[in-house]
Amino acid sequence: MTGGSMRVDANVVVGPWPSDASASWTVDDVERHLDRFGLSAALVRSALAVTYDAALGNAALLADVEGHPRLLPSFVLGPLDCGEHGADPVAGAKAIWLLPARHGWSLTGPEAGSLQDVLRRAGLPVFIDLEETDWSAIDALCAALPSVDVVVAGIGYRTLRQAFPVMDRRPRLHVDLSYLAALDGLELFVSRYGASRVLLGTGAPVRDDAAPLFLLSHSGLSTADQAMVVGGTAARLLGLAADPVPDPVGESTLSVPALRVGTLPTGRGPNTAEPQADAVVDEQPDIVDAHVHLGRWPSSWLPHPDADTLLTAYDRTGTRHAVISHLSSIWGGDTPAGNAAALAAAEAHPDRLSVWLVANPNRPQDAALLAEQLQSPLVRGFKVHPDTHDCPIDDARLDWVWRLAVEASVPVLAHGFAGTVHSDPLLFGAVAARYPSLPLIVGHSGATVDGFRRTIAVAQEHPSILAETCGSWMTGRWLRRLVSELGADRVLHGTDACLIDPRYGVGRVLGAGLSAAAQALVLGGNARRVLGLSARSPSPLAGGH
Repeated sequence: MTGGSMRVDANVVVGPWPSDASASWTVDDVERHLDRFGLSAALVRSALAVTYDAALGNAALLADVEGHPRLLPSFVLGPLDCGEHGADPVAGAKAIWLLPARHGWSLTGPEAGSLQDVLRRAGLPVFIDLEETDWSAIDALCAALPSVDVVVAGIGYRTLRQAFPVMDRRPRLHVDLSYLAALDGLELFVSRYGASRVLLGTGAPVRDDAAPLFLLSHSGLSTADQAMVVGGTAARLLGLAADPVPDPVGESTLSVPALRVGTLPTGRGPNTAEPQADAVVDEQPDIVDAHVHLGRWPSSWLPHPDADTLLTAYDRTGTRHAVISHLSSIWGGDTPAGNAAALAAAEAHPDRLSVWLVANPNRPQDAALLAEQLQSPLVRGFKVHPDTHDCPIDDARLDWVWRLAVEASVPVLAHGFAGTVHSDPLLFGAVAARYPSLPLIVGHSGATVDGFRRTIAVAQEHPSILAETCGSWMTGRWLRRLVSELGADRVLHGTDACLIDPRYGVGRVLGAGLSAAAQALVLGGNARRVLGLSARSPSPLAGGH
């Protein structure tokens, strides 16, 4: 990047939350966030406007950011017909956020008409998280506001089939990086639409602050495209002047020194209870991804479902080894064929890949074949998916799988999702009680914030239960809590590739502010111990596979 270029986080929330699901950042926390990552400015909205009253929150935000010129106010708006937002609802704002699902209205309903009139006249960029609506409504919003720039945040990894047609016909529609989670999704969007339609936004502190920056800094984008995404697009949308703080002299690509072993995070609240970090260590960490897939998913288009492109993605993150299961074993009826495909991929890359054999509880006839396959040095254990196979994890139909695992002394990775009748983390306790010697890994640590809490609770009761970190709502803050509550030796790094880009998962761990010793265990040491992987090679990856 060239000196003087902008670095803008266009998606930050400031203020208190009613629960501990998210950290509560003050304006000083946002300032520390900017300093930590070498950013020029942040577009901030009020947590009060999100969770309680938009008009009060917008007014409080203006007062909060006074004296903080790097913090740019963004207002939360909704239908205007009741008059709650006053005569000039956009006065003082640099951008607008819409939260229709949370605030009980529709982008396409008659209640949106007066709001659209105001947005059209104001010409400010409009932000909306995909969880608040759907692509059809976003398409309609863009049609109603053809001269307004719209930014979709948090698009995830499941909606590329719906996103592309809307992006294709709405040239003023943009996406941010808060969760552009499809594997190589950043590169895919930039190659298809140009870097000027993608912008940095972390979603912090609700989403992880470090992961999008790690994604961008380890991307395949050109220097010019990186500069556009990290600040150029936001500067254009927000009408910002040149950055008063130049980048380090001679830096040709985006560098994020904060994403190194042992660097402290920002916004450390009194309820985080995380360990103190050691001094920064520059050695390439040993990274093992314990939760990986190959194959396709029926409800989503996965752009890179094969081993070769997955390994190319791993080369960007320095991931040395990954343990895969094949999605056709999970979603398809022919489980043995899917396991054979996973084994074939590992045989082609034995230094980089090994296998979770998927065990379908509805197919006890597979037991003999699975027992035979467990003898392969490429197999690490079993993967079970209670939801897809419609069998609760504490159901007796899975007993034959647990017995095989115990007899072979291998672990089991099980999909976990809080609140479901099949895989709520609390259900894992019944299995651990019956098979206390079985290392049982809660996939995604239960997936949601409630899941993280339940995983901690059940794992504290049963020492054979371990937590695994991949998922859409995992953050560095919750990683620190998992490590603090369970111990660093009971948390395994996973990314859910090829569904989710592994740079999000690695970035979260590197940015979590764990001690160097704890980070080494989480990123690779625990997987090597629990899964029986050989010790890391003495030299870092050279870039090939």
